[in-house]
Amino acid sequence: MAQYKLLYIDDENDETTAAIADGLKIHDLIDIEFEEPKDFKTQKQIIEQRLNNYDGIILDLRLDGKKLDISYNAPALAQEIRLMAAEGVIKSCPIILCSTDDKMRATYEVDRTSHDLFDYKFTKEESPPWAKFAKKIASLAKGYQDLLSSAYSFEKILSRSDLQTLDHRIFEKFLNNEKNFPASEYAGFIIKDLFHQPGPLIKERLLAARLGVDIAKSGQAWVDLLTGLFKPAKYQGVFSDGWDRWWADTAISIFKEASKKRPSMLKASDRVKILIELTGLSNLVAADPMPRAISTNFWTVCEAYKTPLDPLEGFKIHTTIEPKSWQEDRYISLEAVLNKKGPKPHSSEANRIKLIKESLASK
Repeated sequence: MAQYKLLYIDDENDETTAAIADGLKIHDLIDIEFEEPKDFKTQKQIIEQRLNNYDGIILDLRLDGKKLDISYNAPALAQEIRLMAAEGVIKSCPIILCSTDDKMRATYEVDRTSHDLFDYKFTKEESPPWAKFAKKIASLAKGYQDLLSSAYSFEKILSRSDLQTLDHRIFEKFLNNEKNFPASEYAGFIIKDLFHQPGPLIKERLLAARLGVDIAKSGQAWVDLLTGLFKPAKYQGVFSDGWDRWWADTAISIFKEASKKRPSMLKASDRVKILIELTGLSNLVAADPMPRAISTNFWTVCEAYKTPLDPLEGFKIHTTIEPKSWQEDRYISLEAVLNKKGPKPHSSEANRIKLIKESLASK
């Protein structure tokens, strides 16, 4: 991956910003140029004049930590950047948000109206995973360039030629629009709608659950399965070098075509037995049900423990934004509910949980 240059605007002391800049330069994926914030008018002029020389911008959430005369925050500046890009004054580029965890929770997390302005966020923490942050930021920089050169063709953006086989509602917002949206709209759709919520694209742990495999116990055999039989299911589109995802429908089709059986109708042990027969990967190990669960008809994962789960034994979680019609619900297990671990259950699950708790208490 090439090296990308980002402008980093922060009001923190020189040691703090230098540490962040140096950390993000790991593996030479990105280069960081730091500067302090200016008054809003001057800052807007600087961005208009110079942002086209950068591949993205990183903004501290609060910009008045040094008691500078700054009367705006990162969302306000990000809104102006998005507006200028939409008007063609500057090119579209990724906007990354950073701050301390306390500030992020106190302001950003409660103000959901500003979330669509940012492509990615990371927190200033002790021993941060710089390699992960740098990889994703570099992927965003490259991805925006790919979006701008794609003519906004979803076949090119997602690197898939048979998108017509997917639910037509997925792309409805874009296909029914006479004028192209800004690149940031496409980026937000891919990252927030396709990557962050299970649906057409799924994470590795969810794929493993649907194949009935225990990742940890299978070790290298699992890696070989991904890079072998299920390699065609790997997402290769925009931002794929920053986020690992798999096409859910392609993965299931591979299993069905090779075995002539539906994995959803099989127990985990039977799925893994078939995979071993197909690939010779004898070290593949079937996943076991987690505590307080019985079924191995896994199709989801417990969001608290990240382990395979049968949705019928799980509970839908509460989310601030309800899944779209073409997205899937996420679940937690009974074990997580009883231990109050992970996301809260959806309100629709309250009565069922109450009955289960009463039943357990009476035993």
